[in-house]
Amino acid sequence: MHDKEYLLSLLNYNVWANEEFFRQIKELPDSEVNKQRPSLMNNLLISVNHLLVIDKVWMAHMKGEKHEFGALQSILHEDLDDLFAAKRQMDNEINDYVTELEPEQLEEIIDYVLIGGNSGSLPRYMIITHLAVHGAFHRGFIGDMFGQIPVVPAGQDIPVWERALRVG
Repeated sequence: MHDKEYLLSLLNYNVWANEEFFRQIKELPDSEVNKQRPSLMNNLLISVNHLLVIDKVWMAHMKGEKHEFGALQSILHEDLDDLFAAKRQMDNEINDYVTELEPEQLEEIIDYVLIGGNSGSLPRYMIITHLAVHGAFHRGFIGDMFGQIPVVPAGQDIPVWERALRVG
């Protein structure tokens, strides 16, 4: 569970799954991307921005910095190309950060305060795991929004990712 290579594989899966949806989202008209839907984050643009916001929040916690966010649905980028580029950059930053960690740093307890004000403490390896699991959770809602369009969402299970790695 605390193995850095395992954590990096979860993060790499997360990057691949995000890219699958980015590709599909870019094919949609802006009206569908911004359409209000009965879903947790209300639309596709807000959902992807939320993934970026939460990555930034948790990276700040892991680095011992304060984050600047006051809302879960903060819009950092209206333009999809800019948003996807920022998310890719954040994914690279997270992967680079984890790659540089020493094994004992994975076990360090990190104190945090969430956007809503709740506070707690988690080992760094659990925060890293959360980043991957959080992405999967919200991609489920994104997939549901695709179904409301209706468009069949890209398959994103880990076996699909593994097969994509083998096939190239």
